[in-house]
Amino acid sequence: MEKRIFVAILISIGMLWLWAAIAPRLFPELAKKAEPAKVVATSTAASKPAAASTTTTTTTTAGTGAVATTAQIAPAVAAPIAAASVQNTVIDTPEYTAVLTNRGAQLTSFKLKKYLHKRSSRQEDLVKARDSSRTDYPFSIVPQEPALKILNSALYSVAEHTDPKGGRVVQYRYSDGRVTATKTFVFGSDPYLFAFTSTIDPPSPYRIAVGPGIRTLAPEEQDSRVIITGHGVVQTDGKFKIIAREKAPTVQALPSVEYLGIEDNYFLTALRPVRAREGVLQRVAFFDAKTKVRRDDLYAGLNATPEGVVMAQAFFGPKETGLLDRYNMEKALQFGWFDIIARFFLKALLWLNQYTLNYGFAIIVLTIIIKVVLYPLQHKSIVSMKKMQKVQPKVEVIKAKYKKSKTDAEQRNKMNAEMMQLYQKEGINPMAGCLPMVLQLPILWGFYNLLSRAIELRGAPFILWIHDLSDKDPTYVLPILMTATMFIQTYITPSTGDPTQRKIFLFMPLMFGFLFKDFPSGLVVYWLVQNILTIVQQSIMNKWWKEHPSDIQNA
Repeated sequence: MEKRIFVAILISIGMLWLWAAIAPRLFPELAKKAEPAKVVATSTAASKPAAASTTTTTTTTAGTGAVATTAQIAPAVAAPIAAASVQNTVIDTPEYTAVLTNRGAQLTSFKLKKYLHKRSSRQEDLVKARDSSRTDYPFSIVPQEPALKILNSALYSVAEHTDPKGGRVVQYRYSDGRVTATKTFVFGSDPYLFAFTSTIDPPSPYRIAVGPGIRTLAPEEQDSRVIITGHGVVQTDGKFKIIAREKAPTVQALPSVEYLGIEDNYFLTALRPVRAREGVLQRVAFFDAKTKVRRDDLYAGLNATPEGVVMAQAFFGPKETGLLDRYNMEKALQFGWFDIIARFFLKALLWLNQYTLNYGFAIIVLTIIIKVVLYPLQHKSIVSMKKMQKVQPKVEVIKAKYKKSKTDAEQRNKMNAEMMQLYQKEGINPMAGCLPMVLQLPILWGFYNLLSRAIELRGAPFILWIHDLSDKDPTYVLPILMTATMFIQTYITPSTGDPTQRKIFLFMPLMFGFLFKDFPSGLVVYWLVQNILTIVQQSIMNKWWKEHPSDIQNA
């Protein structure tokens, strides 16, 4: 029996450890109405755009899904339109501050006011940092006509107005006399959601892309095995899929797209097409100039219609459950294995936090509730262990009887049958002691995925030195306390009296402590409180059995 428990715990630890190691690869998985956006424009000097070539030949790019043609761009279709200098337009709302530039009519910054960069006072910017000379900011054009490449560096003219619904409209136009490009952004009252339209005349195959990747990680996030970033997400015909950055093909066409984008644990940049229905994920390798380290990043884009139009909505924001539900993107928040458990715990913590006003205390209250719910099973397990301890002398007699027949399968079967008869006679279920540990595994995994993906708990402080329940304890005090309470719990729990097995079980807390030292501190709080409650429960039962020994058999 004890060996089975030990094997079960070893398997549990191994699975938990394996899950922590491979989860980033396997699952790479309502705010109040805002005020109308305010638009502020600033200008800086810049050079004039270069002229585009007169003709070009379009070639098919494998897998893009765009129709390739060979065409002569008609000359002099429009009067030249351009700006003389760089002009930045700032969109300021209660939720975010976005910066658009007329160089390529792209988004150069999208800072979230309510979410700060890890361990700093800087607001999270969902536009990944890059060299200022690059022209691949979000909403850049990915053309199949070489002559259209100038559109990402050209200086567009800017016009601003208010639409009938009160939204702020920023329109960019550029023409070299042969090709005319127009991009329009509309910022309304929906939090983190805005609309855009892109048109190229005469029509030519191209797509509008966001990326590469999403936001710039803090140094401590780069070293964390909890944080995963830069994976592609897409929903087609109601089916959601995560496409791992490292495993994505160079170019992948995605028909019937409902939305697609780039994600990390907590944030999402996604495009939801209105006119264009075909999406593309493109993987590009970048090399760090200093370290020479290669990194693969994804772009997400929408192909233009045959008329040269891309019309869509863009979501740049946190993966809050209320927001994603509101925009029909709820599947973008993935909790991996035991997703149902994690979502239930998240709803429970959100509800409890209304009263505790602290997610750490909410976790403690939820742990107590879980302990109460599981009490009957845990009580049965402890009683079974106590009964096993009582009949251990009889078990040893049976083992001694067949000691000389260890290699005889028939004799071993007889020994097992005789022991099962003893257990049945004494009212013992040998597997009862393993059940609570087995039930704890889904709860542990659910909590782990919840704390590493729910943005509501990102940066949530507890008390004293715990400033972020989704991050590890920097002092390791909580893992040490957890290990100590596990020692106490193991020491006072009934055992069969086998000295070797006793030593093995006393070694288990060290294994758990080493495993949990890098886990989110909120998970350690849960396990620590569980240990304390179990110690109290076991102490009460031990005292009761000491005073009422006959109750063990009747339990």
